[in-house]
Amino acid sequence: MLDRLLFLLFFSFIISEDTYYGGWPKNKDIKSSEIKTVNCPGNLGCECNTDSDCSNDNCQKDLRGKYCSLDVGDKFPEFVGVDQFGDTLNIYDFAKNGKHILIELGATWCAPCRDLASFFTYNEKDIMDKPFWKDEYNILYDMIKNNEIYFITILYEDEFRDDATIDTAYEWYNDYPDENIPIMVDENKFLHRIIRPKGIPAVSLLNEDMEIMVLTDRGLNASFDKIVELYRAKK
Repeated sequence: MLDRLLFLLFFSFIISEDTYYGGWPKNKDIKSSEIKTVNCPGNLGCECNTDSDCSNDNCQKDLRGKYCSLDVGDKFPEFVGVDQFGDTLNIYDFAKNGKHILIELGATWCAPCRDLASFFTYNEKDIMDKPFWKDEYNILYDMIKNNEIYFITILYEDEFRDDATIDTAYEWYNDYPDENIPIMVDENKFLHRIIRPKGIPAVSLLNEDMEIMVLTDRGLNASFDKIVELYRAKK
């Protein structure tokens, strides 16, 4: 804990209000989705009976009942969280930069999340032996390192399945010090209540306008398939 406090204190002296220490973009003209909290009824994550009960007219069912769910084409909620350096980021800071955005919802107790982080940070091959992995996903390592796309990890629980805190992000970065990947903390489980992950990592894909291209509550395949398809079309 002391090491973390000294770490954050040191960087507080060298960070200006116009700069994130991690080098993430800072969007001074954020156009809000106006969905910052789960205030019921009607908002994303709230219980519903019909589509008309939801602000986006999308009432879906899962094992826990019906709820107002995100849909492809919707604006992603304006999530605000602390990153691994103690900066408070708005996910909309990553908008309008000409890049697609992969959003990973995960937890530190999640073994596949750790395998994915090991691949992106150290280019370790363990994840390549998993049945869900495809050889074409290997290109994502270079795409992230070359800043062709954004990959953002959002942690909602720690190794004890308690709600994530800034310590969670700091410890994750200590294990996986990837300078290209922001690590944000969903300490109030805002996104968790909206996306309701059933299997993690749950990776969704956004365009630069923060519109959802692929939405998933389980796994990474749909988003990785799409980003590889877009990459190949561009080349």
